[in-house]
Amino acid sequence: MMIYRILTVGLLFLLLPTARAELLVSEVMPGTEHGYLDENGVSNDWIELYNAGRSELQLERFSLTDDPESLTKWQLPEARLQPGQFLVVFASGKDRRNASFPHANFKLKSGGEYLALVLIEEQKIIQEFAPSLPPVQKGQSCGYPFEGDQLVGDRLTMFSRATPGSRNDAPSVQPRVKDTKFSVDRGFYHKPFEVEVSSATKGAEIRYTLDGSPPSPEEGLVYESPIQIDSTSILRVMAWKENYLPTDIDTVSYIFPSQVIRQPARPEGWPTHYKAKVNPFFARIAGEGAIDEKGVIVKYAMASPETLDAQPEELEGALLALPSISIVTDRRHFFDSETGIHVKPEGRGRKWERPVSVELIDPQGREPGFQVDAGIRVRGGHSRSAACQKHGYRLYFRKDYGPGELDYPLFGDEGVRRFDDIDLRTAQNYSYHYSDSSHHTLVRDVFSRDCQRDLGQPYTRSRYYHLYLNGLYWGIYQTQEHAEASYGARYFGGKDEEFDVLKAKPSNDGRATDGKDQGWRQLWKIANAMAREESKEGKIHLFRRLQGLNANGVSDPLLPAYLNVDNLIDYMLVIFLTGNFDGPVTQFAGNFATNNWFSIWRRNGREGFHFFCHDSEHSLAAEPGTVAINRVGPFVAGTSYDQFNPQWLHQQLTSVEWYCDRFRARAEEVLSVGGILSHSANLARMRHRSQEVGRAMLAECARWGWRAEQPVKTKQDWSEAIKWLEQVLERRAELVPQQLATAMRFPRGVPARELVAVPLFNPVQAPRFIRREKGGTFEAESGVVYFRMDGLDPMEGEDVRAGSLMARPDALVSKILVGENSPVRIDIPRGGPLGHEWTRRDFEDLVWREGKGGIGYDQREDYRDLIGVDVEEDLFGKGTTVLARYNFDLSEIPAADLMMLKLKVEDGFVAYLNGVEVGRENVPGRPEWNGKALSRPDDVALRWLALDITKHLPLLRRGKNVLAIRLVNERERSSDLLLLPELSLANEVLGTLIEIAGRDRIKARILSENQWGTLLDEELASSRQVRPVAEGDLLISEVMYHPPEPDERARAMGLTRRSDFEFLELLNVTSDAIDLTGMYCREGIYFFLASSRIVDPGKRVVIARNVNGMSHRYPECAVMTTYQGNLGNGRESIVIRAANGEEIASVTYDDEDPWPSRADGEGYSLVLRSSSSEGEPSDPDRWRISDREGGSPGKP
Repeated sequence: MMIYRILTVGLLFLLLPTARAELLVSEVMPGTEHGYLDENGVSNDWIELYNAGRSELQLERFSLTDDPESLTKWQLPEARLQPGQFLVVFASGKDRRNASFPHANFKLKSGGEYLALVLIEEQKIIQEFAPSLPPVQKGQSCGYPFEGDQLVGDRLTMFSRATPGSRNDAPSVQPRVKDTKFSVDRGFYHKPFEVEVSSATKGAEIRYTLDGSPPSPEEGLVYESPIQIDSTSILRVMAWKENYLPTDIDTVSYIFPSQVIRQPARPEGWPTHYKAKVNPFFARIAGEGAIDEKGVIVKYAMASPETLDAQPEELEGALLALPSISIVTDRRHFFDSETGIHVKPEGRGRKWERPVSVELIDPQGREPGFQVDAGIRVRGGHSRSAACQKHGYRLYFRKDYGPGELDYPLFGDEGVRRFDDIDLRTAQNYSYHYSDSSHHTLVRDVFSRDCQRDLGQPYTRSRYYHLYLNGLYWGIYQTQEHAEASYGARYFGGKDEEFDVLKAKPSNDGRATDGKDQGWRQLWKIANAMAREESKEGKIHLFRRLQGLNANGVSDPLLPAYLNVDNLIDYMLVIFLTGNFDGPVTQFAGNFATNNWFSIWRRNGREGFHFFCHDSEHSLAAEPGTVAINRVGPFVAGTSYDQFNPQWLHQQLTSVEWYCDRFRARAEEVLSVGGILSHSANLARMRHRSQEVGRAMLAECARWGWRAEQPVKTKQDWSEAIKWLEQVLERRAELVPQQLATAMRFPRGVPARELVAVPLFNPVQAPRFIRREKGGTFEAESGVVYFRMDGLDPMEGEDVRAGSLMARPDALVSKILVGENSPVRIDIPRGGPLGHEWTRRDFEDLVWREGKGGIGYDQREDYRDLIGVDVEEDLFGKGTTVLARYNFDLSEIPAADLMMLKLKVEDGFVAYLNGVEVGRENVPGRPEWNGKALSRPDDVALRWLALDITKHLPLLRRGKNVLAIRLVNERERSSDLLLLPELSLANEVLGTLIEIAGRDRIKARILSENQWGTLLDEELASSRQVRPVAEGDLLISEVMYHPPEPDERARAMGLTRRSDFEFLELLNVTSDAIDLTGMYCREGIYFFLASSRIVDPGKRVVIARNVNGMSHRYPECAVMTTYQGNLGNGRESIVIRAANGEEIASVTYDDEDPWPSRADGEGYSLVLRSSSSEGEPSDPDRWRISDREGGSPGKP
């Protein structure tokens, strides 16, 4: 019998006959395995109180506490407890003084914790468990035994069965059987082996199963000898012994990739069909062959490597390219006809949560992995269709199953390591498994959240994994954090109860999922009142009130802070950039309803509501024809409270001039060249994710990329979808600034036909200042440049500031070699190899068809005005390729600074100049007469695609020359085709030369068609020798790759990751001032320095991960630019290059000996010992730790 002595005042009630000793703790359950539910149907820790006396007790005179320094931590509710009665208090931390379902404001720990019952008026401890309650095993409670109706003894006993609210008559328990051990750990294997299972408890019987079902003393095979493992196996084991508590069930997964790639269509023991009500619309999406008279056909098979144009080892390698999550459970929990969550995915709530084992296994050994028991539910909207077979899931970590939370760094240093739940999400609307979509990429949703991360805002993190269900491969998933109260507490500080969480519900209205919605309602009311307010003073007053500021603009702790201006602006910029048409306002409901957003608010905090990008599948032109979609609005959704959403809030705020100025400044900062949301940064961000998942994508294609009536999707299909995304990003980078520049709002915040212009982006950008030998000139797209060198802005109000100087920008003088109406000869091949003879100057093309203007056809109206040579009759339904030759003569070879080839084209082309390939787009592989191009959207085809082919100038010849182009369509029956080329030479004509001798700074703006551009504010170095940076000029002099943890103040600011404080320091080791314009890094991290930056001799500059993090920890440090990505906490190579691609600085560091270990997360940075450029920069002997914790960025 397991009995524990506790410390008491006297001998409990036996020696304290007064009323104050008659109330006592009779049973405690620090765990939720018992299934005793509160008023919300949730299991919690609980404490049972018992009136052992003969008279009624007033409960409010007593308190419970888990803190010996706070004896009155939680007062019992006002109620009467009669003799012999019990009261169960839930130790949930929810602080509810309700006599029917009381909830204390603390929780209990199963590993043991202090607990006391206190008489409040005397601050006297009536009963005390000190130093703590005993450790309690799963399934146990502890308390005092009863004999009949009488509680007896002063010795705490462990019970085998909890009895909340009734006398403790369950038998006491013996110790638990020692846990089972395995001779072979979970993992990936290629050869058969034997596994031995053992328990240190003598005489214990071991039982096991191999089908996912849980073993028990009555169920499963009896272990007698080592188990042979020669195929993918799920081994579940428990041990038991009479008069002992049995072990938990241990689960290990052994996966054989060579067998996974041949996963059969009908695995033994698995159902072939399941009956379900399938909406006809969703059935059509699922396609023919998904459903028959028996029901939904369950799909298990993997396409063979041969059908994927791959070798078996390539497919096996794809399975090993990502860590894997193995979900194991009784198969009935998924496929039972009445209770299976796969069969009835529409089920919601705790009723539809099923127990599972979860293992994380990394075949590369980069992380240790884990096994934990948890609950699983189906999550999502579209995912819940019964015709969908790759559902999204959410894992819940509860004491019902095992530990009350997952304790594992799922996202490394990027996030916290404790989780109440985690999502396993996957694409649904645009996927292989459901809609057979050619836009399936697995990067759209996470791209939006990565943008939010790089903007320095709170976001939900993700990682890619392969998923297995009971040993069957189920495809690629992403983990994703769940925006909820526990997220707020872990990242912003405080407790779960302090947070309100609002989201768009499936009914397309906003509701609180944690906490309440009073704050959200107040935000809606005040924002609407502010938009209606006509006086500027009244509007500013309400705007400040939203932020918790008083009339003087000072934070007032008595005023709740509802609005976080910068967070909202960054959130909306991501929505606009990606063209998300399903959140926070959904186009599927005519823009009258809200969808797909989360917000978190700490009621007593000063940060306001934080908005989170969520479920961004309908973005980045996932739907055909949405490349140019404009989501700037204004939209009606939000006029009623139930549809209130962050975009409506943004629209109301655009009635405030200050907000518009702030939005414009941020938009111009992040969307302009070199900005966080610029095209180059977006491309790098997307490619980083596509490279992560691309290594494994072949396995996803094999599992889900096939259906009966369609060809198998290959990795090449996925690569084409990624290339399409790259084109979309390029187009969005051009369109979104234009959309913001023409933004509108509702007058006085009320929907109306007449809208009010509210430009949120300046379409005229700042000029570039180009250094010349004796000064500098400006580059500008159009207009003239006004500038000053006295520190003042050349613009004053809307006019030119008096004394400002005007300059003519540089210009290009062009000569057209091939133009829009140049003669062309074409041929449509009908078979055979194309070769390259037709691309040469001396090829005889007299028999080819002759014409002028664009080539192609259009069954609509988009291209008809551009087409002079119509090829529909000869090409449509018969082929995909047109060969075109543009002959032109040169009397002499001209001197030129630039040669450009511009094209309006759909879909793809390969261009040759005098027989040499000079450019191609959307045409992979070798030339074939019936080859197919990647798709190019109509609106993209109508704008010029510009290729700089200056390096091919030497190909030009005196006399006859030819530009030959192979035009390729995406398919034979495409509705349109277009080619309109322009080949030109250009010479640069310098603009006004600006003398900068003795000057330190220049400020300039473009004035174009009466509109001012953004301000150029650039440091000069006229009195020094300035030259472009070159090899040997810079050293990486300090690296903070694994910073110390953020402090509480930083966390309150949303700076929750160590990586928020990473930085690199660069040192100019020359005697010259050097210009870093165009410097970039694409290896290890990503940045591009678009604007000019001069570094004086011996000076240092800092490049950081997060400028807000640097401002917090190093307030005196100036950050030159920020980078995307993270510095590795282990071995990492950083290579920085000049604009011409020349390597100018590099280092490969490590966290292993002989590199200084204290730089690896202990607070110190790596510092270069000497500024000498001699020696190998990656030699660990050249590096030491910083003199002080945190390092010294920007300082010697």
